Amino acid sequence: MPKLQFLILFIFFIQVAPNFIDLFEKEIVGFVDLSEDKCTISDGKSLIIDTATQCVERNSFLPKDDNGSKCCFYSIKLDPLVNLKKNLGENWKKIISIKEGYDLNISEEEIRKKLSEHMNIKNNCLYVKKSSNFTILYALSVTTIDGIVKYDCGEGQKIFNRNEFHPTNKKEILDKQFIESFLLSYTEKDCLKRGTKLSDDNYQLCWCEIDNLPYSGFNDKSCFPFRISTFQERLKELMNKAKKENSGEEFKCTCSNNKGTIKGRYNSDTGEVKVE
Repeated sequence: MPKLQFLILFIFFIQVAPNFIDLFEKEIVGFVDLSEDKCTISDGKSLIIDTATQCVERNSFLPKDDNGSKCCFYSIKLDPLVNLKKNLGENWKKIISIKEGYDLNISEEEIRKKLSEHMNIKNNCLYVKKSSNFTILYALSVTTIDGIVKYDCGEGQKIFNRNEFHPTNKKEILDKQFIESFLLSYTEKDCLKRGTKLSDDNYQLCWCEIDNLPYSGFNDKSCFPFRISTFQERLKELMNKAKKENSGEEFKCTCSNNKGTIKGRYNSDTGEVKVE
């Protein structure tokens, strides 16, 4: 998957529900269809949007009853290591060093410098639902080299600096923790450690592995947040969704919170759902 494509999918993913945790719990195994984007799709065709002016002009085409949603233009310089770590896991450094012919003792910063030398600024016009711009800005910022996101939603260019953002709102603090865990945790150890430090006792972080049973060799591992009290219910919903889509899946999680650990799993072929 292209370096920016995963992030753009994630941006659309985090907007399908007003509450960040509800989104993860209900839609954990899929992203929304990019064809739903009202800013870059017209009559089923993709629009070429290269500037903030072109992007902002798309606001005039949005439905009047769109509840304050906007087309916003974002510019970032991606950190190439975020996707590498996400895709390759804890052995990312060795894998990329062998592939690129680097010395195995090369530092992380040296790899970042080498891979980012020829990277251009990434620009994107995104459909932003009301009240979700913070989530998008922070999600974008944690994947950049400098923590900077330049954006324009029709009021001129503004700058979001991750290093200057210190949320005090309970929801924003929790959303920040969830974004970081999903995008930056690439090992089970790190994910579970973050789970013990969540600011809300009602939630846990789970290191989950999704296996498509009929297709050997395909699996995906990531760090997901779940509400503790509804964990088993959510697993049942996900299993039923997989059954409905005829997607043979086995979903296995190890979770942590400040009270201990929990394991959960489902198998859409056997119908088994278990939390212990």
